[in-house]
This record gives sequence, structure tokens and C-alpha cells, in this order.
Amino acid sequence: MQNRTWAGLLLGASLVAPALVSAGCSDGGNAPPAGATGQDGAAAETDAADGSTRQGDGASGNTDTGASDATNNPVDGGSHPTDSGSHADSGSDGSSTEGGDAATGPVLVTTVAPGTTPVAVTINQGTAIGEGKANGATPFVLTNLAADSNNTETIQSATDPFARSGNVPDTAYGFCDYSGATPTRVSYATGAKFEADAGSDKMVPMAPFYFPLTYTSTLTPSGNAFGGKAPIIGLFDWRPKDIDEALVVAESDDDGQTWYFMQTVLELFPDYTNPISGGYDSTSTNTGCPPTLQGTNANTTAVNGSTADDGWGHAAIIQLPGTNNAATGQFLYMLDRAPNAVDVSPLHVINLAHASNKFPIWNTNNTAAGANDIKSISSALNNTADAGAPVVVQNTNGLLDPDGIMAVFPTASGAAAGSPVTVLYVQKILNGDDTGSTAMPTSQQCTAAPFSGKTNHDISNVRLATTTDGINFTDLGVVAGLNDPTTVDYNGTRWISPRATLLDIHGDGSLWGLYFAGGNCLDGDSDAFHYIGYAESSDKMHWTVYYDVNHPIASINTITTANQSDGKMVTIPAQAPVVATQYWFAERLYAPTATRIDATHLSLTFAGYGVQTPNKDLLDYRQIGNVELTVSQALPDGVPNNINAH
Repeated sequence: MQNRTWAGLLLGASLVAPALVSAGCSDGGNAPPAGATGQDGAAAETDAADGSTRQGDGASGNTDTGASDATNNPVDGGSHPTDSGSHADSGSDGSSTEGGDAATGPVLVTTVAPGTTPVAVTINQGTAIGEGKANGATPFVLTNLAADSNNTETIQSATDPFARSGNVPDTAYGFCDYSGATPTRVSYATGAKFEADAGSDKMVPMAPFYFPLTYTSTLTPSGNAFGGKAPIIGLFDWRPKDIDEALVVAESDDDGQTWYFMQTVLELFPDYTNPISGGYDSTSTNTGCPPTLQGTNANTTAVNGSTADDGWGHAAIIQLPGTNNAATGQFLYMLDRAPNAVDVSPLHVINLAHASNKFPIWNTNNTAAGANDIKSISSALNNTADAGAPVVVQNTNGLLDPDGIMAVFPTASGAAAGSPVTVLYVQKILNGDDTGSTAMPTSQQCTAAPFSGKTNHDISNVRLATTTDGINFTDLGVVAGLNDPTTVDYNGTRWISPRATLLDIHGDGSLWGLYFAGGNCLDGDSDAFHYIGYAESSDKMHWTVYYDVNHPIASINTITTANQSDGKMVTIPAQAPVVATQYWFAERLYAPTATRIDATHLSLTFAGYGVQTPNKDLLDYRQIGNVELTVSQALPDGVPNNINAH
């Protein structure tokens, strides 16, 4: 018997969501109970909870699994030895007591101010910062899809996240125009220059976007839009279900609550007939549109061999240390979701030698053929013949089965060029817990998850690595304490998401805080979308989790069900989260990335779903959210620093 309280809302429509019974309230600013060391694990983003094998994270039917050696420590799946228990485990979740005192609680306590609730973030759907129409506009959003009166799908049940009414027959509505003889892409550009301050750009819910990376950059010292202060830069994975994928860049001048479009780059299915699209060809008729209004690109093959929405995602940036390295020392990392590449191939790397204040990824301020090769995957891999600034796509070396770079430890501000940079990254061993040398006993494998019926067999390890050149990495092994890839206990954390934020709490590298996302067998998905947690470490390798699945910073809706580990009824989370649950992240919550507001306040940006899978409601998924967090002591200037910017 299970019970899940749930509420849904149709984006762009007038339907009012029912009350969210399990939303929870702020914990009143109290620290989590002493000894709360549950592990965080990421559940794979599943676009097919109805039983199909397609993974929303591009795993193409594979799922992420956990494994153990004889000592119940995670198998690292590589040439390095497993962690052999040098840390002190404080529970079945594998959490470490090093790096903090689990008996007294964390050094840094996270709360929210009274009355603070998360907001569903908006973005201008109009002209870009930069060169206006010549650089395009925010692409298709779910508001455009919901504008079709034929598209009426929404969740109706307060207890079953898969019970729904209506449907979405016109799947490509708003993405392309089918009124003529051939489909053409819809453009949302509003003018020849950026006009948000004049009120001409429509602000729309920021969906379908997810896996945000937010940061400040020395390349962008003052606001491009308005406000006069250095903006936050945001990289977002734009991913309309089974139609397209790209990396969208935006900036915020109000600490992440509203965003303004800057760039669309590395698009999977570009419009080759448009001069501002990568790979422009005046003779082409390929607009990247699905063949019909009721269709998708699931049967269309892109240049990288992918179909549907399996492009490049999980964006991360490392800025190498050194004087005058602000642009030339920046490297962009992308996961390739092509079915034969995801989680088994290296990450793609692009040196951002042509980054600027208005084009943080690459300067696309030119509509001439060859000047926009960064705009699509196809032209980035195969530059146009007249390319004046060729895009060079390289591959990482030394990262083991990478699912993405999770977080970057900043170097000292005066570190010399060539100094090593340390990162956390997530390794996924696809189907690892029931195949090959990493196979585990069935007692350590997930059974079918409640509601979705999904079973996931991927192994997720968080690993430490260093690099001096941004391309070649030295793996340092699996970190301890964040998750236990062998646990089937719904109170534990099996999987971790490849996006997190590090805090240099004292400013001297003596104590690190980490906001992260995790999940377990309850979700049946290795994308780790169940909760946002917090951990601390004094050595980067051993971590103590203080805000876990039962005492979370934020969480999806409360679930009461029989625990796989012992069959007893369990309610997750056991305590209300610090941040009250909202309908638009009631079913998925992950990818926390924080920036500084002031010494004791952080802007936390994250991704959420109102449904567990877009297959069940194409109008309510991949929404960017934001909330202001309060921390218990003043953080040093420049903390957090998500890309090692100085």
C-alpha cells in the first residue's frame, strides 16, 4: 500500500492546482537532528515511468546502478582501489563522520527566512542580450505548447502522479509552423536590440529547462540588461521532450529569479536555413522540425547519431588559474547523450577562447556563415569552410565513465598558471549492479519502485580528480560518505546527481560545504531527483551528510510505502524540508547550484518537475526554480565560486 500526495498545474493555462498536502513548512531555522548522516543519491531522469526503457538523461535505456565490494564500499569501476573503510561509517547510508561532527551537527546551518518560498523562474521570450534579432531569442517553451487549445493534458489525482485527463496531440505546436507546404521554425525574436527594460519582451515560465549551472564571471563585471551590478550567468539544458536539445545561456540581475536570454549553442536539430543557426546552408531545406504537427524527432537522426532529444547536456565550466586566464583558460564540458556514448565515453571539451561579456560561451555576434559554428553540434564538430575562429571539440582523458563534472574546488586567487584544479565528478556504471565484475547480490539491487514500477541497475560513484590543463585528469578515487551504492533502504541514498555547489566555509580550504541532490530505490531512477541535501568535509575525500533524505533542504512530495529493506511502512521524508515543496517540483528535484547574494544569503537555483515523466504530461516538466537560503555564519567574499573564477 502506498500513498503519495501530489498536485499538478498546467503551465500557461488557467487551471488551479489542488492544495499540496505534503508541501511541508520551513523547519523554523533549526539545525537537522544530531547524527543525521543519511546519504544523498541521484535518480536517473526517466522519461518513461510507464515502463519504457528510455532514460530522460540520455542513457538510452540504460540505468545507473550501485555496486559494492566485500566490505560494502562502492566499487569504483576503474584502476584505482575501492575505498577500504578508512573513514568511520555512521549508518547504513555509508556517511562518514570525518569533515564534521555528526553528534553536534554541521558547522554551517541552512534555513530560510519566514515567509520565503521557492519561485518558478521566468525568462524573457524575446530578443537576446547582444545583437538582438541577429542573435535570435529564447527558443520554444512549454507556454507555447499550452497555447494550443487541443493540448489539454494535466494530472487530476491528488494521490496518483500518473492519473491524468486530456492529452497533447499537437506535440510540435509552437516549435514549428505547419500552416504552409513545409514546416518552418517559429522565431520569438522581438526586436533589433535587447528591449526587456522597455517591457516589450514577454516573461514566461522557464520550462523545459533543467540542469542549471549558475556563476559569476570576471568576464561580465557589470549588468548587460539593467541594474548596474555584475549579473549571474546561467547555463541551462533546454530539452523539449523527443524534439531537440541545446545549451541556453542567460543572465540574471535579480539573483536568479528572472533571466534574460543571451545565447543558444550546441543545438541538436538546428534550422540550417537560418543564417544565425550553426551550419547555415543557403540551399538547405532542413529546419529541424518534426515531420508533422503531431510528430517528434524520435525517428530523425542528427549529425552526432542521436535522435529525439539526446544531444549534449550536463554543462560544466572549469576556469584554470593564472593571470589573464579569464577567457582563454575557461573550458566547457558536455555529456554526449548519443545512445552509444552516454556514460561510457569521455566528456566533450571546448576551450572558450572567444568568450566575452555578452557571449559567455562563444562570440556569436555575427550572422555570416562560419561565424556561428558554436551554435550547433553539427557545425561545432565540422566547422564551416570559411570559419574564422574554428571551434575545437576535444575529449577528456582520465575521467572514468563520467556522467558530468559535479563541482569545482576553487584554487587560491593568486594560484599560478599550471596549478592543479580539483573536481568532484559522477561516474555511472550502466547496469553495473547486475552485470559484469561489479554485479551485486540481489539483496543489494533495487526492486520495482512504487508507482512508476521502474527498476534501475546503474552504479553511481562520486569521485575526485585533478587537472592542470582542462583536458587530462588524474582520478583520485571514490569519495566516502555521500552515498551508498548498495543500499535498498528508502531512508538511505543510493545515487548522486552530477551537479552540486561547493562552499569554502572559512575561505582557507579547511572545511568544505556541499549542496547536492540524491535519490534511491524509491525513485527507481539514477538521476538522483528526490531531494537536495548538504554535507561537509575537511579533506575533500570524506564527507558527513547533515541534511539527508529524511531531513532535506528540499524534497519532492512525501511518500508513505513499504520499505524495500525490511517491508515496514516508512514515510519519506520523515521531517518537513527546510524549503517548502511546491507543485512544480513535487515529482522531481535536482541540480542545485548556488550563488552569493551577500555573506549570509545564497541564491539557490535548481530544476523541478510537476510530473515524474514528461510522457505523462508534456505541459508540466523541466521547470527552473529559485529560493533564497540563509546560512548561519558569514561566508568569505567570493564564496561560492562554481567555476574557479578569480
